[in-house]
Amino acid sequence: MASVSPTDENINKMAKTVMYYMLGLVGQTFFFGIYSILIFMSTRMLLQRKLKSKTNKTMFAITVSSYILTLAYWSYNIADGVGRMHQYNDLALNPSKIEPNHTEITKWSPLFNALTLINYVVGDGVVVWRAWVICQRNHRKYLSFTFFFLGVTTITAILTIAFRIADLAESPSLKGDVLALGIDILQVTNLATSLLSNLTATGVVAATAWKHWKLIRSAFSEDKANSLRTNRILVLLIETGFLYCISALVALCAAFIRLPHGTLGDLYQPVNIEIAGAYPTVVLLLVSTQKSLNESSFVNDDFSNSTSRPAPLEDIRFAANSGTQSSVVSRTISFARNPLSTGTYSSVAEPEIPSDSGSIRPEKGGDPDASLV
Repeated sequence: MASVSPTDENINKMAKTVMYYMLGLVGQTFFFGIYSILIFMSTRMLLQRKLKSKTNKTMFAITVSSYILTLAYWSYNIADGVGRMHQYNDLALNPSKIEPNHTEITKWSPLFNALTLINYVVGDGVVVWRAWVICQRNHRKYLSFTFFFLGVTTITAILTIAFRIADLAESPSLKGDVLALGIDILQVTNLATSLLSNLTATGVVAATAWKHWKLIRSAFSEDKANSLRTNRILVLLIETGFLYCISALVALCAAFIRLPHGTLGDLYQPVNIEIAGAYPTVVLLLVSTQKSLNESSFVNDDFSNSTSRPAPLEDIRFAANSGTQSSVVSRTISFARNPLSTGTYSSVAEPEIPSDSGSIRPEKGGDPDASLV
């Protein structure tokens, strides 16, 4: 059996490196295209509202900033892929040439990967903020664990970026030293705490949705309760939240699955970064299509949308007692508002009955049996 020369082994290793890298780049490009469509839709929606509210301005800044960061990361990966292909061609044409471990382009890859952790922090922050708004005030104490995990995610992202800058200043991607080991631990911790913060926030939203569904089911049938707009929005938030948690769980598990070259996490990480960047945009489109979802929408908005507008009230006129010439002085009776409806307050003119009147009967055309004594 013919032995493989060191030169052929280097070429094969470089070929596998380029193949795995381009495979991950294809998946990243596909999800970046979907992300671009979503950011176009959300930006157009926010601009149509003219960014009048502070919330819309904040969400516009967050979504655009995340997209710019993701765009820069995708553009760099394209340039990095082209550089790797050129490096492979040079090695194939000149096998005796010694290729460096990192070129002027590839040496920036670890730093770009660290910078994209900002997307995790931003995405988790939007999820926690939305859970805080939706959750009732007396239940917000359960979000303390969520805020803790969000804080750890933020700290690990900052430390990873700082360590990558220090690593780049000395020697890129040194394996086996304390700095590289610390970076690996920080990256895994960042993925784990990001997953936990999303799980706890989504769990709080799910509990709120369940309580809300039971509330409206007590007033309507089950089919009607399932069709209410706020309930549908909450279900969509829960579904997208769990889908994002599944993506984060896959990214965390993929980091420990070894491949002939690198790990499965090296292939899935760029895809997960695109998903993390697009997630705030998805949340924005879901809950802000018509108006922001807030605490008042759990009763007022749903019940106003689920019932038709009441017919305008007509005045009820009563005939004066034939035995007296006293005029009828009307007073206004105000009724308390039904907590399960959002209709306007109504009032009825109550006639002030003179002391000498016997009875008041409806005018002609009314029911003679319906008398007020």
